[in-house]
Amino acid sequence: MANIALLVPNDELFRLTHDVLQEQQKRLFLMKVIESERAVMEARQAINQGADIIIARGLQATIIKQYTDIPVVEIVLTRQGVIDMLERAKRVVHKSHPHIAIVTFKNMACDLSGLDEQCGVHLHEYFVQNPELLRPAAMQAIEDKVDLIIGGQTVLTVADAAGIPSIFITNTEDAVEAAIKEAFQLAATFDGTGGLPEATYRKAETGGKASSFVNFPYSSARMQAAVTLAEQLSETDCPKLLIEPVGRLYRAFANAMHNKSKHSQEKLVEYDCIAGESAYEALFGRLGKMNDAAKGTLQINFIEHLDLRSQKKLLEILMFRNVIVVTKKTDLRPYLLPELYERLIAFAIRIPMLMDTPEEIPFLADIYMRRLAEQYGRYHVLTKDAMKTIAGLRWDGGRIQLESFLERLVITADHRSIRPEDITSLYETIYGTETLASGTEADRSTDGGAMNAGGQHEDAELSLGGTAESDALGSGAGTNPAFRMSATSVQAMERERIVRVLAECMGSREKAAEKLGISKTTLWRKLRQYQII
Repeated sequence: MANIALLVPNDELFRLTHDVLQEQQKRLFLMKVIESERAVMEARQAINQGADIIIARGLQATIIKQYTDIPVVEIVLTRQGVIDMLERAKRVVHKSHPHIAIVTFKNMACDLSGLDEQCGVHLHEYFVQNPELLRPAAMQAIEDKVDLIIGGQTVLTVADAAGIPSIFITNTEDAVEAAIKEAFQLAATFDGTGGLPEATYRKAETGGKASSFVNFPYSSARMQAAVTLAEQLSETDCPKLLIEPVGRLYRAFANAMHNKSKHSQEKLVEYDCIAGESAYEALFGRLGKMNDAAKGTLQINFIEHLDLRSQKKLLEILMFRNVIVVTKKTDLRPYLLPELYERLIAFAIRIPMLMDTPEEIPFLADIYMRRLAEQYGRYHVLTKDAMKTIAGLRWDGGRIQLESFLERLVITADHRSIRPEDITSLYETIYGTETLASGTEADRSTDGGAMNAGGQHEDAELSLGGTAESDALGSGAGTNPAFRMSATSVQAMERERIVRVLAECMGSREKAAEKLGISKTTLWRKLRQYQII
């Protein structure tokens, strides 16, 4: 039987599906609430973890269909569901034969022919193909002087601003039941190898591991050890501690561990601890994240910032809740209660940094180059000597630094065959002459971190700014010349990236912080630091 994953845009639809499955005594391989901007990433991750079919709705279904080769079953409004909304609309407007508009994505709509006569309304249909057209469609409905608008949150915002009554468009139980039935019927047609008899689809690249536990490529024994341990721990409700000084692979680990656990049918709820702020109410209050996680998984990020009161409470609930804890610190002892530290450290998963596993640099560079070639349509090739040059440089900023560097290289290279001098020239331009010298001559420590005079790890800050949680990583300059000598150029790149992302997010700091991979607090500090505000 094929594996079925559910990816939906809101908690309401998640709960409705959960209830339908319980009533039918069925289980899905994976269930998750996702944002539309992350639809492709979430779908590919589900595929990597073994999903063969995806159930989705609206825009998310369209995007997943477009960028993956996996069968997608869409949740579509049923006629009965539309009839119920039209009857409700009539009660709201209190008019005979009111003009009712439905504004939504085309692939969410069923056949609405004859419903206007059946329900005694003038039905206006505004179906769009992409989200940018939702607002104009809603404005057009207002210009057409409709009495009420049915649509999603964007549409309702436009209607409220114009003073037009509105109803939130919802999927009914029968719509969900129909999608589940179709998905299971499709799953039954799969052959014994997990594929469709007449179709094939490509699994996202995982370094030769078609159904890898995590959704990122790797080749080193150290990373394999971390993945294996994470997979073992995910089968129990023991606490899990993810330690990753640099990077954001912890998200992939946490998602994989949740999806592998017995709680996979419930939600994975995240909370970011902020230095100097109490997390007690947000985590453990009546409306806190702990209750929101319910029977699912609670993920607490940057626990080094968790206040003492909340630490005491966390220690109490660890024995009967599934909790994943994340830190950017290599040594948590100065930050945690001794009892909490000892409870967590026994279940620590240390995610290797790229500098811990230099043997992976050529492996990853090859994968990134192929991805970038597909993305930009520029098919550059690294010579053997160029690859050796890349492998010999320092990449303290981890995978994001390596990938960003290669992206810049692919965009700006004026010839197909990339030579060593092309690598060193760009590296010097971005990170400085001193950094280049440090990179080509530096000795990598066996455990990959910058060391201070006392032989202890220093938490290094990502050298490509704006792509990691800088506050959580620490200052990182320490005794590492690669960081100290290239600070100016790194800061310039970081400022440029922040300005660009803010513009892309139309000035929204919340969205910009999410896209940059940092907290809102860190973004605010960066804005002041670089005099952007």
